[in-house]
Amino acid sequence: MTVISEGRLRPATLIQAAVDLAPLAREYAQQADTSRRIPDALIAAFREAGLFTAMRPAEVGGAAIRFGEFIDIVRHISRGDASAGWVAAFLISHEWLLSRLNAQAQAEIFADGFGLAAAAAAPPGKAEAVDGGYRVTGRWRFASAILHSNWVVVSAGGPATGPLAVVARIGEGTIHDTWHVPGMRGTGSNDFELKDAFIPAHRVVDFVRYSSRENDGAQLFPSYEALQYPMYRVLSLIHGAVAVGTAEAALELYPSIIGNRVRPATGQPLAEEAGNHSAYGEAVQQAQIARLLLDDAVARTERLYARGSENPSLEERARLNLAVTGSGTEALKAVDTLVQNAGASIHRDGHPLDLINRNSQVMRSHAVLDWRYAQSLAGRVLLGQGPGKHLDALY
Repeated sequence: MTVISEGRLRPATLIQAAVDLAPLAREYAQQADTSRRIPDALIAAFREAGLFTAMRPAEVGGAAIRFGEFIDIVRHISRGDASAGWVAAFLISHEWLLSRLNAQAQAEIFADGFGLAAAAAAPPGKAEAVDGGYRVTGRWRFASAILHSNWVVVSAGGPATGPLAVVARIGEGTIHDTWHVPGMRGTGSNDFELKDAFIPAHRVVDFVRYSSRENDGAQLFPSYEALQYPMYRVLSLIHGAVAVGTAEAALELYPSIIGNRVRPATGQPLAEEAGNHSAYGEAVQQAQIARLLLDDAVARTERLYARGSENPSLEERARLNLAVTGSGTEALKAVDTLVQNAGASIHRDGHPLDLINRNSQVMRSHAVLDWRYAQSLAGRVLLGQGPGKHLDALY
């Protein structure tokens, strides 16, 4: 496998690496689920494949891949295991997140080559300006990939500061073991806490600017167009990419699951039953719709936020947001269809479809995949009533 030391990697090489890593992710899936973290050997494989260079600018040796290529990488790894795809997605994209910072912060963070960061925004902490920086206190939830990170990006602020993005070393705070859940256990999405921690000024930036198209990194590395995408646009589509990869994995597994089963009441093999033919066809169609919506969301993002483009209208963003949420919800419908027709035996501990089912149940609870809210809000916007209380920067 190509290693990072061989220089800047081509996007096609990184995508092929993700395809090649999917079987390894599947091999480690049960271990990740049991231990509630991705095995170090798989993280090392991601590193050796150069995946952590994918979204770094070319000026610093990164592959500077396009947004759609990143989504392809995430989808392929997720075919092996949703938790592995999720952790890979955030470790890769958070290199891009850190690349949006000022030059001084980046010099410190990337001194050893990779930043490797988690991120958590809620609930926001408190930041008090002091000589040379800020004193930051808070406890943030759902810091995916934090067990494999050197840094964490959190939100904080106060009456005198406004909303801030704070970059802390993991050792400056505490990881709390809170991620006890039925699915996506391997993501290790624990809480992170800072208690009156001093954070130097260069690692604390205005959150609105940092998350916008006018971030510092976009000025430092103008050749990398993806740096001037709004933060929310890149991170939100990870959910759809992981869900689509998970649905594709379920479709791969299903034929072998029913292949050797016989209905006791009739003696007929399940693989010959019309009902299973219909269920599989329905799931394929649902997964295909999900993939089309995912591709549409990527294409819309790349078009709407192309270099030099005007900020898209609310109506354009509404249609993009429907594609983002729809890609994930349609993919999880495909998983549901297969699970409901696969028989009770798949719910035994250790069965790969049981793990996919449990992962799907947790994934659909994420706010990005809250399709009822997404549809209601989009409908409101498309009817000319605006986003209401929803923050414009997050729409």
